[in-house]
Amino acid sequence: MGDFIGKTALITGAAGDIGAAAAAAFARAGAKVVITDRRGDEMDAVAAALGASGAEVMSHACDQTDPEAVAALFEAVRSRFGRLDAAFLNAGYGRYGALIDLPFDQWRKHVEVNLNGGFLMAQGAARLMRDGGRGGAIVMNASTAATNICDLLGAYAASKSGVRMLAKSLASELGVHRIRVNLVLPGVIETAMTKSLLDDPAVRADALSNTPVGRLGAPEDIARLAVFLCGDEAGYVTGAEILIDGGQTLHGYPRWFSSDYAQPGGEWTPHTQG
Repeated sequence: MGDFIGKTALITGAAGDIGAAAAAAFARAGAKVVITDRRGDEMDAVAAALGASGAEVMSHACDQTDPEAVAALFEAVRSRFGRLDAAFLNAGYGRYGALIDLPFDQWRKHVEVNLNGGFLMAQGAARLMRDGGRGGAIVMNASTAATNICDLLGAYAASKSGVRMLAKSLASELGVHRIRVNLVLPGVIETAMTKSLLDDPAVRADALSNTPVGRLGAPEDIARLAVFLCGDEAGYVTGAEILIDGGQTLHGYPRWFSSDYAQPGGEWTPHTQG
């Protein structure tokens, strides 16, 4: 896994489970790693672990909804490394809640972080890659919720659906700069976001029973795919959306919550087969 020796890779949302796993995977592939997250303290712990493993790492706290902060991030990357070859745009935000009761500030935060922030990061990465004249690769992290109804995650799903079209549009426009853009659609991955539901034995059993590979996803599964899509072996892949869900969507979308539609005003509860 030496595709990235001498190259620089950016990972956003690096303080989270998937982001930290991706940073470690890019480092193992030989990349100089730039990690960013709005949670500076947690990100610094990730940077320390990477440094202890021998990786060259740059840690830069950034709120991706702030255009000035994003511009400062890419200027820091340009100053430190002079180039950017790969970007895994992983940062995201999701909260459960029925759309009918969702406060507008929660809706707006989903759009700001996932769609607007995704745009700002992709634009900054693409500009640095273009200016370097060597092309590059961008991978955007969406969700199977970008293509399927996901009850009580409507704001997340809508914003991730926007990310899906953003990635495809970028893939079309950035080809002239030899920049590839692809999208990953993770299914149920064991992270801090899903922990509150998966800690319920019945919910976990239901998710497992609907996953053909017989296990739930791990952050490392997404990390390995991101590294592959950014590497030379995927050099003819752009504009693709890659399902990485263990087959969960083969027979429909696994439900986190359900309600009895026969009962007017029925309550939404964690979904189980029982």
